[in-house]
Amino acid sequence: MLLIACLLLLQTPAPQAPAWSATTYEAAVTDANKKVLAEGKPLTITGEIVDVSCYTQLGKRGEGHKACGAMCVINGAPAGILAADGTLYILMPEPHHPRRDGKASLAKYLSERMAQTLTLSGMSSDHGGIHTLFIPVPTEAK
Repeated sequence: MLLIACLLLLQTPAPQAPAWSATTYEAAVTDANKKVLAEGKPLTITGEIVDVSCYTQLGKRGEGHKACGAMCVINGAPAGILAADGTLYILMPEPHHPRRDGKASLAKYLSERMAQTLTLSGMSSDHGGIHTLFIPVPTEAK
């Protein structure tokens, strides 16, 4: 019985680290694009979901701003995750082509989780001094 349990554990695939999708690699057409992409790193962040527009313009966040933040995000403002150290990461759906083509959105998923503390994993980019976390679109958001 123990042998069977060990064999089953060996057959269970380990969780994969976040990585760029095939369409994101495909979108990196120039050497400069490929360099920026190569600078991305897998990252897991725990923090508060915020509406980037009201947070960066007015400092609004938390339960008192939950309804406004959710409305801003559902209507097109970007959402972000505010880490405990104060770093704000803009959240974007990964992969590239579905995002570009309007077939991948985080708006509904994140607006419903406004002001909540979440742990999200994805590929990070700090290009141009802007912190961004590209995350897979959760199943419940599709």
